[in-house]
Amino acid sequence: MASPRCVKRSGMEIIMGKRKKNQPNNNDYIYMEALQHKRISLLTLDPTWHELFPEYRKTAGIKAYEQKLNDLIKKQGQTSNDIKDYENAKKVIMENIVNNMTDGQETGAFLKQRKQEKNQRLLEQLNQKIAEAETLRDNLPAEIDMANKELLVASMRVCYEELSENTGKIEKLDDWIVEAREELKQKVLEKQDIEMRNTTMYKCMHKMLGPQIVDIFDKGRNVWKGNVEENRGQKN
Repeated sequence: MASPRCVKRSGMEIIMGKRKKNQPNNNDYIYMEALQHKRISLLTLDPTWHELFPEYRKTAGIKAYEQKLNDLIKKQGQTSNDIKDYENAKKVIMENIVNNMTDGQETGAFLKQRKQEKNQRLLEQLNQKIAEAETLRDNLPAEIDMANKELLVASMRVCYEELSENTGKIEKLDDWIVEAREELKQKVLEKQDIEMRNTTMYKCMHKMLGPQIVDIFDKGRNVWKGNVEENRGQKN
């Protein structure tokens, strides 16, 4: 049975291992586990993510995860280009090997043998580089997927912090609006009562004195008179 140290661990297993040491801090492990088999578009290439997180809204954590993901994406592209370059170089070396094949008897056989030895060394080096690049290429998709999901979890954490903060503000504003509506209702009723009192007073004054006398008293005073024409009509 292989030792645990010799077993290649997936990104999720690494996260699980880290979680044991840092379990009380957050629920990232739960989210990463839930997303383990979910396909998420690459966030740094997603216009919607950039709309949600313009540069000024990105926290230091989000910027770090974003940089990590972008570096892996660039590395993937570079690795693919490297493999193509290695394969092209290998073709050239293989052609050189064919062109320098010798039975050791013809003129220049020694020089060809030296070239063959050099080509063989270059071929071995290229095969090693191709194998390493292919291994890296095969492993990068899982690393990119993990980095992308780490960025997603960090982004959702920021979103839900703001959502929770906004929810608290909404609840407080709801309470304020309810109180304000009740206060407004009372103020409207109070205003109506005062208007009715002014209207009644004007009607009585018009009945007793008539509009001409009331107008004399009105001069220089800023008072709410209600419907003056109606009051005058009452007198008439």
